[in-house]
Amino acid sequence: MISFRASIEQTLGAFVARHTGTEPTLKPSKKAHLASGSFLRTGAKAAAETLAQHVPECTLFGVPLLASVREENGWLLFFFTADAIDAYAKALPPAEEPDESFFSRRLWIMAQHPDAKTPDDPNLLDGFYAALFHAPDGEKRLLCASHRLDGNVRVALEQRLNRAAKILLWERRNEQ
Repeated sequence: MISFRASIEQTLGAFVARHTGTEPTLKPSKKAHLASGSFLRTGAKAAAETLAQHVPECTLFGVPLLASVREENGWLLFFFTADAIDAYAKALPPAEEPDESFFSRRLWIMAQHPDAKTPDDPNLLDGFYAALFHAPDGEKRLLCASHRLDGNVRVALEQRLNRAAKILLWERRNEQ
């Protein structure tokens, strides 16, 4: 099975190339789930406007991948949906117990919760995609995504991370 990260990169790359004629170079970002500086000299604003008109066409596993595209300082910023996480996670086998790293152990604990639809929470999605694409502090961003919430609300959000945790464990196992 192709990795979730590779699936996103291929789908997004083909979508951008189809609508702009330029193959993007995709990079992790602190301001978005992924970013591309490929349009710095060729009109990022126009490319973002074109892509934004076609966002519904960018699907992965039969569900919307892109939530939005915007331009900032010559960079294209891509924001993804939670739907693609859910669609991919359904095809994965149960998570295996990981190595002893703190992050992997936390993911494994999250993966043991009952299966639930991934929350469409901006902080959670930022943390998930940062960890998936190995952005600086990506692991920390995911683990701290619910820290702004109190008590039962925080616990309820963390208990719905089964699918996101399964994907990250699967990705890490296949990278080794």
